Amino acid sequence: MRMYWPAVFVAFLIVASPASSSAQEPSQAGAPTVAMAEAAVGTGVADRQLTGTAESFPVSTGRLYCYMRITNASDTEVQHVWYKGETETSRVTLKIGGSPWRTWSFKTLGEDAAGDWRCDVVQGETVVTSVKFKVVE
Repeated sequence: MRMYWPAVFVAFLIVASPASSSAQEPSQAGAPTVAMAEAAVGTGVADRQLTGTAESFPVSTGRLYCYMRITNASDTEVQHVWYKGETETSRVTLKIGGSPWRTWSFKTLGEDAAGDWRCDVVQGETVVTSVKFKVVE
């Protein structure tokens, strides 16, 4: 039995060494993945593409679209939160079915729409990205 003791000890060291441990990477261990999104605002959507992209829109536009491409958010929901200045004007929940995923929401502008605006893409409590734009007289 004494002859086998060194072999058992070496085998224990190999199994217990950090290089061979079975710890999982954070992405494998169930840690949440961070969504990433690209977003822009425009005047329409045609053939699933944003049209009329700009940083400033005339108040006569009537309706604006926030279009996004999001990754790492499969089978979840995100929200488009529309703000005029610092006041939230609407919140739209969008289902994300895959990665990458493209979707959009729209905001109908009212009579007093002139001012600084933004649309935040929000997942849970996290603002993934934000698009700032102006509506001018």
